[in-house]
Amino acid sequence: MSSIKFTDNSGKVLRAFDAAMERALETIGMVAETHAKEAITRQKAVDTGRLRNSITYAVKNREGEAFSYRDDEGNTYMDRIGSGVEENEVYIGTNVEYAPYVEMGTSRMPSRPFLKPAATEHGEEYKQIIKESMENA
Repeated sequence: MSSIKFTDNSGKVLRAFDAAMERALETIGMVAETHAKEAITRQKAVDTGRLRNSITYAVKNREGEAFSYRDDEGNTYMDRIGSGVEENEVYIGTNVEYAPYVEMGTSRMPSRPFLKPAATEHGEEYKQIIKESMENA
């Protein structure tokens, strides 16, 4: 008589899935950050470089992480990545107080969006990053 043995590998599968998703989100964050920095540069919305250099991304495992950046004049700025990031999310943003005016414009300055397009105009690229990460889990 034959015997059948079942092995529960669901824990390993879940850990591999979580690791693959974390890698994908990190990659998406880095790519989105690059897209935003390229957009702000392309639109000639750079004076000192502070805004461009402050753009970063946040995923759950980076909450509270300290980061610093320099403007093109050599001034150094420090901050911490914010909290409130949910699992399986990536945020892109900046802590520079005048960023909304550049992104959305004012009555005296046209909008030069850089964050929203970085988040919304590259969906197929981000899907491909997730797909490749899951296939290589």
